[in-house]
Amino acid sequence: MSDLAPMISIVIPTHNRCGSLQRTLDALQAQRYPAERMEIIVVADGCRDDTLPMLRSYHAACPLQIVESGGNSAASARNRGAASACGPIVLFLDDDVEPRPTLVAAHAQAHGARPGQVVLGPSLPLPIGRRGYFHQRTRFWWDEKFRELGAPGHRFTYQDLLSGNLSLDRATFTRFGGFDTALGTAREDYEFGLRLIKAGIPFHYVPEALADHHEHETGNLDSSLRRVRHEGRSDVLIGQRHPEVVCTLALSFWRPGARRRQRLLQWLVFHAPDLGDRLAAGLGRQLPLLERAGLREQWGRLHNQLRLYWYWRGVAEEAGTPARLIALLREGAARAPRGPITCAINLAAGVEVAEHRLDTERPAAAHLWYISGTLRRHIGVLPEQPGAEPWRGAHLRPYLARHLAPPFLKALAEAGAIHPAPPEWQQRLTGAIERMERWYGPARAHELWWEQYSQWARLDAEQIAEV
Repeated sequence: MSDLAPMISIVIPTHNRCGSLQRTLDALQAQRYPAERMEIIVVADGCRDDTLPMLRSYHAACPLQIVESGGNSAASARNRGAASACGPIVLFLDDDVEPRPTLVAAHAQAHGARPGQVVLGPSLPLPIGRRGYFHQRTRFWWDEKFRELGAPGHRFTYQDLLSGNLSLDRATFTRFGGFDTALGTAREDYEFGLRLIKAGIPFHYVPEALADHHEHETGNLDSSLRRVRHEGRSDVLIGQRHPEVVCTLALSFWRPGARRRQRLLQWLVFHAPDLGDRLAAGLGRQLPLLERAGLREQWGRLHNQLRLYWYWRGVAEEAGTPARLIALLREGAARAPRGPITCAINLAAGVEVAEHRLDTERPAAAHLWYISGTLRRHIGVLPEQPGAEPWRGAHLRPYLARHLAPPFLKALAEAGAIHPAPPEWQQRLTGAIERMERWYGPARAHELWWEQYSQWARLDAEQIAEV
């Protein structure tokens, strides 16, 4: 295996996290991958703790390179680490993740199976004891993110690229210029992912490339709100560089002359930021009190409002004036996809045939039809989504099941494809599908799904028992 295994350059940016970094290094010594085919590059970005002495005395099983940087940003540190790499594959890890023994081998195997792709691995929050509301929310976000990435037929977008457990060809990284350091400490991975998506570089999620994320040690409420402010600034920069994805950014929700609360928020961030910061700081001190009182719902509402304020505070800092923000939104609207959809797919030929055509043509959008004999039914549209990969065959069945099941089933019933029967029976089957559609309704938000469907299940069980 050693002769065939590719050389992996593992780049770890770090800033004053000596203990966390050492845990990451220790985990890398236990990898089920040849040590002679790995190198570790730690970029000490403005470290003033014991990080450098620890690194200089650390005995690693593979070459360990120390790169000192001036504390610019994680994006800059990753670029410097990649520039010092020798291997053809660069693996980026955060300093608060603890790689499982299979992580490096899983990345290498994925690149061997599909050269030229971007490989994403999960960094799941480490289960610990009792957590506060903030850490519970954070863990839920990470768990949901990786659940979505691993779902069958997931359609990757630029917002799926997370730099904490990520690998790609070093030549590809260099060709696209690496991370944009102008974005500072937030969204630089999203912006890099957008450039890769637009260039047609495929993404691949590998559950076996697993790391434990010690986010409870490195993240807290104050730092998360500071990050939200940076995210607002970065979203403006992303919109300026890539106007076509403005509609996918939170800043697209700007509505001049909206409701009173939103008008107050807009006035504070653009015209009275000092006052707004003092108000936000005062409200932020109420969060621990609400948590100690067990008022989870009130805590959540206030937390959401604070995140909203600091996000728009960052947007206002970067945009400068409401007029400039409105100009950016108008340019984004002008660049939004509006062209005619030229790809039309007939599902009557079979789902497998449709999947093969999507894999061959990779359209940005497509009309789905069911045309058989005199029957002609428009099932729906595979929509164009800025910042998302083109449609693949693997996307079709999950999208049909989640979004277009009733019209597809009705077309199958009318065509006799579900059960060949006289027309009156086909009409009854179509009517049953229509009643099912009205009964179960549209897709619900995830927090309502289980409650809604469990209630319906109990109702069905009661009706059956009565019969």
